[in-house]
Parts: sequence; C-alpha cells; structure tokens
Amino acid sequence: MGIRVGRAVAAALAAAALIIIASAVAAAPSCVSRAVFSVRYHFVCYKSADDAHTAASVSSVVQSHGGAGYIVKTGDDYRVAAGCYYSAEDARKVCSALSDSGLACDAVEAGVDGYDLPRDLAPQADAVLGAIRTLDQLGRIIYGAANGLDGGTMTADAALSLIADARSAAAAIVAGQRENALGEEAAYLVALMDDIGSASVTAREVRALQVAVCDAVLNVRFV
Repeated sequence: MGIRVGRAVAAALAAAALIIIASAVAAAPSCVSRAVFSVRYHFVCYKSADDAHTAASVSSVVQSHGGAGYIVKTGDDYRVAAGCYYSAEDARKVCSALSDSGLACDAVEAGVDGYDLPRDLAPQADAVLGAIRTLDQLGRIIYGAANGLDGGTMTADAALSLIADARSAAAAIVAGQRENALGEEAAYLVALMDDIGSASVTAREVRALQVAVCDAVLNVRFV
C-alpha cells in the first residue's frame, strides 16, 4: 500500500505528489468495519536518487520526456514515477522502452485490499466503496485520455471535455463524502483538474492527473 508523506512536502519540492510504498497501517482499536476493495497499480519509476531534492531534479527531466514526474519514496530511497499502469506487463514494457533515455527504471507495485472505517462511518460503507470505485474508474478513463493524446487519437478539446466530466464526478464525491477523508481527497483532485484548463493540455499533465487519482485510491485513510 502506498502512503503519502504529505502534499506540503511535495509542493516544497515542486512535485505533484509524494508517495511511499510501504506496509499497511494497522487498524485502530476504534475500527469496527472493514470495507473491502482490492486493486493493484504499477508505477514505472526511474532509479533511486540520493535525496528528495535530487529526485526533484530528476523529476524535471522525466517531465521533459513526457512522464508524470511524481516523486516516490520506497524505504529510504527516492524514485521518480514516469507513470502508473494497470498491469505489471505494461509497466515492464514501458521500462524497456524508456531504457534508451539513459535513466534506469523499474516497475514498483502498490496496492490496497480494503479500508478500515471508524464506528460512525461503518453504516456508510457501501457509499464509501462506491465512491472509491468511481475514483478508480476515473483514473482508468484519464489514463486512456493520456494514451490518446500520446498516440494522436484524441484531441486536446476531447481530453479537456473528458476531464470536465471527471471533475463533475469528483465534485459529486466531495459533496457525498464531505465529512470524511475521501471528500478531502476528491477535493484535491478537483483542484488539480481545475488547473488543467488550457487548450494546450499535454499528455504529461493528464498522466500526472491519473497518477494523482491512483494515489488517492491507495492512500485515503479514514482512521
């Protein structure tokens, strides 16, 4: 499961997000319910940097090559994610294709198998899971848009229209989950989508948004 260190740290590094691939956090004693949802994402990452600031520099290079440029922390090592994929095979293929850039990369798997809910949120478990599934589906749709922009099969206008629809879905999650952490995650995604409002939208920007959506699915905490 990926655990985000914090958006403030990421902002200080001029990066969109900071993720740690780590073990799951133990359930708090107040939890009385487990909402089951299982998903695995595969991040394509360039090799470890010496520190977060070096990783930020590598992130700029990755972005210049069209990658998302997300900073990822695995244990004590920093990596820079070029993108997030839905199969290990796709991630491996991308790593192979990127090897010619001179930066070594590998595929890092991150997943979640469920969410611990506090007592007062347990009755809303179905609604919470429905919203998380929606986020996961939005990520997959946005992933398709990034690929379409990369491959020339989707115009910038079509991508912006798709993002506008995704924003509406995320805003609905904000309204429905306002009292818990999922609403907070969705509000952050809405803000990111609002930042993508130019006819010159790039595949890199859309791919970075998709990584942010996957990050939210992995890292939302209710306790």
